[in-house]
Amino acid sequence: MTEKNNMFPDTMPAFTITKVSEPPFEVRFEEIPGWPIIPRVGEKATFAFYDDPGGRYTGMHKMHAIREAEIHGIACVEVHCEDMDENGQVSDKHSKFMRLTDTHASYVAEMRVRDNVFHFSSFYDDEWMARYEVGEGNIGREIDQRAKGVATLNADGSLTITQEECPDIFGRYNVEINGRVYDTVAIAEATDGLMTILYVDAAGHTVLFRRYNRFDWKLARYKVPWTEKLPNSERLTINGETYVHWYDCIGDYVM
Repeated sequence: MTEKNNMFPDTMPAFTITKVSEPPFEVRFEEIPGWPIIPRVGEKATFAFYDDPGGRYTGMHKMHAIREAEIHGIACVEVHCEDMDENGQVSDKHSKFMRLTDTHASYVAEMRVRDNVFHFSSFYDDEWMARYEVGEGNIGREIDQRAKGVATLNADGSLTITQEECPDIFGRYNVEINGRVYDTVAIAEATDGLMTILYVDAAGHTVLFRRYNRFDWKLARYKVPWTEKLPNSERLTINGETYVHWYDCIGDYVM
């Protein structure tokens, strides 16, 4: 841990994930998709990313839901976001507007200042929707999560996913990290060649976020398959195709 990062270690803390025989529990999961924060005024979250190879610390994000807001007639909250790089320098500041209803959590809009120019985008913008839309018509991620049979863990350790953009619980696991053991369910979601697995406890908090890329994800951008880019990283077989572990994310919840 350096002076530039006084909360998270410089490499990913050791952890174990152990499958347990008990059936997975249902969980009320109010965090916004992609980030371990509940979009409710007063909520805060700080979290770090650790990339392969070696589980190296690559940056920290801070979020704070600061006020109620209304965008295009939609009630939401403004969440102030601050991104810091691996050197402790603030790389970005902006606000995301998020909505939490009784049934779903979703994004509404975003605003930022770039080169002294104010930018605002929302669900009315096609480009924004391409990045932030969650669920049909941007309804968001369902809060009450339960095993639906969309994601299945096979006997050989592979996963079968029958529907993309549909998070599903596929098992129950003990996650041990920082000397504590958390009873969690694993929530898997596959979307356009990327795969996320979130280990979520009964309180509805993400204990561990894991990201995998299909071997050919964004091949035109990265030039080589992920099996070559990260040859020593963990592999998952999903629907018969190889996915490669890219990074893990942990928050101050487990520190």
